[in-house]
Amino acid sequence: MNPWEILRSALGEVVHHKLRSTLTLLGIILGTASITFMTSLLDGVVAEVWEGISDIGFDGVMYVFNEQPKDLTEAALFARSRGLQPSDARMLASRGGIISKVAPVMYSDALVRRGDVERNVRVMGATPEYNDIRSRSMESGRWFNDSDEATFGRVCVLGYRLKRRLFGTEEALDKTVRIGSRGFRVIGVGEKLGSEFVNSGDFIREMEGLSVPLSTLRKFYTGEKSPLTFIAVKAGDIEDLSDLKAETTAALTIAHRGAKDFRIENVGEEMLRARKDVQTVLLNWRIVLGSIAGISLLVGGIGLLSVMLISIGERLYEIGLRKAIGATDLAVFVHFLAESVVLSLIGALIGAGVALLAMLWLKQFFPAGLPVNLTGLGGAIGIAILLGVVFGLYPAVRASRMEPVEALRSVA
Repeated sequence: MNPWEILRSALGEVVHHKLRSTLTLLGIILGTASITFMTSLLDGVVAEVWEGISDIGFDGVMYVFNEQPKDLTEAALFARSRGLQPSDARMLASRGGIISKVAPVMYSDALVRRGDVERNVRVMGATPEYNDIRSRSMESGRWFNDSDEATFGRVCVLGYRLKRRLFGTEEALDKTVRIGSRGFRVIGVGEKLGSEFVNSGDFIREMEGLSVPLSTLRKFYTGEKSPLTFIAVKAGDIEDLSDLKAETTAALTIAHRGAKDFRIENVGEEMLRARKDVQTVLLNWRIVLGSIAGISLLVGGIGLLSVMLISIGERLYEIGLRKAIGATDLAVFVHFLAESVVLSLIGALIGAGVALLAMLWLKQFFPAGLPVNLTGLGGAIGIAILLGVVFGLYPAVRASRMEPVEALRSVA
């Protein structure tokens, strides 16, 4: 019943029968490593996926686009309206209520040059609210402010990739780039968007383009009467998306004199559905990978049962001698059960160590990090110990019920 004796005996079995012990513990090692590694890896993948989805920036957002007439009747009706204009965005923003923020946006293509480097890029004109609506962050510098918009500021924010194409590793802030024939001062550089698991062409276009104040783009490049590309409208609460669409439709119909020359894309609702689909897929992966790892542990438990039975057969003299000098059935039972648990624990700890080493190596490929899933780690070790108990019960009972005389006679 001495714990140190039990530990010594278990370790002695491992040392004296290295090949057999290795084959026995292999299933437990693989099972524990699989559970620890897979749960942590999935956590890393989930973090990358949600970071990529968060970069999309469509939570609670609707886009209002211009709509082309389908026939001559609609064309006559649409002639009453000038299409989407900044005044429409100001009108929507003034309504408040469920409308949290509104940002008019316009696109134009232009040649951007810095020194001898030239790029044809998409230039986005936007107001200060746009960055908040799309939940954008800056790698360096700042986004536009109200002063830039009001004074037709010739300032720009470079996309993550465009900055590197124009400036390389050189600092870009407060440097000048030319958009067409006009010089613009760089006041910010956008963050890197997307991840290894979530990426899109829109991310690439945004990172390879640049942004200027909307008033500047309309004054110097597109004309101040040109219709906007779209208006981004954000709800104060994601649950209000349906009401937001109805209110936006009604307000714009009145503002455009009954002409429904616009269409609304409820990208926020599409994003909610996409999140639910991603959650379902990730849950299914957890179940599948957990099942595979569980089977590995089960196989390891069966191997442990076989080895314990073989061990008892080889140690009949030891069992008979112990009982002959006074060891009780309970003492023999506890000894062999504890030995089984110690063996499974050794396998679990080795497996956890293997998983941790693998995660340290893989961590470099996960910008969002690859934290150790403590639940998975503790669960894997706990399951391994449980298997040691379950599969050690029968050998322990068998050893405890042996008669001393029969055990000694069988050896002789």
